[in-house]
Amino acid sequence: MNKLGVLLGVAALLAARDASADAVIRRALVIAHNESDDPSLPALRFADDDGVLWAETLQRLGVETTLLVDPDEATRAEARPVLAGARPPTPDEVKREVARLRAASLADDELGRETDVMVVYVGHGNTDDMGRAYFTLAGGRLDKAALYADVVDPLAADYVHVIVDACRASGVVGSRGGQMDAAVVAELRGMLAREQLTTRPTVGAVFAESDDGETHEWSRLRAGVFSHVARSGLLGAADINGDGQVEYSELGAFVSASLRGVKGLPARLSVHAFAPTGAPRRPLVGPAPEGPSLMLSSQQALSRVSVEDAEGRRLADVRRAEDQYVMLRLPERDAYWVRTPTSEVRIPRAALAEGMPQLEPRELQERGPAEEALSRGLFAVPLDKDFYDQYVVTAGLVPVDFTHAFPPGTLGPAPAGGFSRTSQEASPWEVGLQGHQAPLGLGPIAAGPSISYRREALSAFYLGARGSYTLTPWASDGLRTYRATVQGLLGARDVFHTPLFLEAGLGWGALGVSSPGKYMGDLTVLTSHAAVGVTRKGFGLKWRLAATAAMDRVTLDGANRWDGMLGMELSATTFR
Repeated sequence: MNKLGVLLGVAALLAARDASADAVIRRALVIAHNESDDPSLPALRFADDDGVLWAETLQRLGVETTLLVDPDEATRAEARPVLAGARPPTPDEVKREVARLRAASLADDELGRETDVMVVYVGHGNTDDMGRAYFTLAGGRLDKAALYADVVDPLAADYVHVIVDACRASGVVGSRGGQMDAAVVAELRGMLAREQLTTRPTVGAVFAESDDGETHEWSRLRAGVFSHVARSGLLGAADINGDGQVEYSELGAFVSASLRGVKGLPARLSVHAFAPTGAPRRPLVGPAPEGPSLMLSSQQALSRVSVEDAEGRRLADVRRAEDQYVMLRLPERDAYWVRTPTSEVRIPRAALAEGMPQLEPRELQERGPAEEALSRGLFAVPLDKDFYDQYVVTAGLVPVDFTHAFPPGTLGPAPAGGFSRTSQEASPWEVGLQGHQAPLGLGPIAAGPSISYRREALSAFYLGARGSYTLTPWASDGLRTYRATVQGLLGARDVFHTPLFLEAGLGWGALGVSSPGKYMGDLTVLTSHAAVGVTRKGFGLKWRLAATAAMDRVTLDGANRWDGMLGMELSATTFR
């Protein structure tokens, strides 16, 4: 009996270790600093507020977060809970926290647990007299060498994610960066450039800039524009496949879409997302623990939605596509204000689970051209499947998996009306029209319908089946051919992150030849199929245009030979 108890105990420990190894332990270091060591630069207004919001956001997403910030008087007066354990953003505190994170990562590694660490910096970016880029700390600097040698590399985590919102400030819409020449912009960009990250396959980075090196603050948000958009994305607005996690391609596409409509500013904002080369689909966050969440179902006719707390702090924004389903995880508050451009409603924390109540009309006031440009343009473009696909191709990122979009077990019951993110998933069934060289050379062309079924198997690969029937439209020397095939398919889609696909098939076919008053045929033809082409969306359908090559093993005059046929196929499928 004692031996059985020991064995059961060992088995339980092993099972617990395996279970713990499956979950990624996530930690974060948030560094926020308003001041600059350059006397000619004014202090930032909202970097400390951004640091607080970053800490609250990451804690809501289940990330153990340390905040290094020296809050100004207004931020300190708010007495936010995350400020209770905050420490000043000095070089010594940064080193101390990196050492603590390193020890925690090594301890988890001994237990077989995977660890991810996110490093967030919000503050001034500048260059020294030698032209070397650095980020400003309280009483020190963090240059390129120190960023990697003293912060990123010693963390000992399986993966490190770096998010930076760094520049300068002025006015209601202040620029985090000021006017910079091309050399300064290039040097700052180099601190986080792809070339630097390729030597570190477990490190990824996300940052934003404009053509002149600026990013922007906005008093209405009480935050940096990029930081606010990035947080909104991580809270769920960027989760385009609804798996509860946010990957680099999703966050980059969401930020890019959200900034796309901003016009009227001196320079255009853009985002750079570099996923770890060792794991391009490594999530930055997720899945989130239980907590306050706002579900925007596909049946709600709301497009642009903002969520604020009772003190007017903007927590998240999203621009929804038509019939789009969104699940926003919200930082802990007693109540929330949900606002659209024309309406609003207050929702107590306990009432979030009851769904969206009726919104009431609200008044809008714009103040100044720059603020109006942000108010009208920010979040003006939705992150739908079309925008996401185009962004992933342009940015060279690996797309997320849409095979099991929005699993009910993760996000609760699916809305009755469906939602666009899954409705944008193409049906596996396709119907097409094909034309190819006539079999056996008996005529110029054969044409007819085809039907296919394709289902994703692993990542970019899919399996399927295809049936086709063709005949020669007119007789050649009194002869007409008839060809029917059934084949299994193996293919690859989104080759090289483009709409290109490749596929091959093998199966059974039947071949017939008729002449006036006579018919003959072979019902046991070995047949093969190969295709290369592109996919495209249009007119509410997903289209597939392919160049095809077919080979039939036929018997003629007692001898076996391969009969080749080149052709084209156009097929289409609907969206579910």
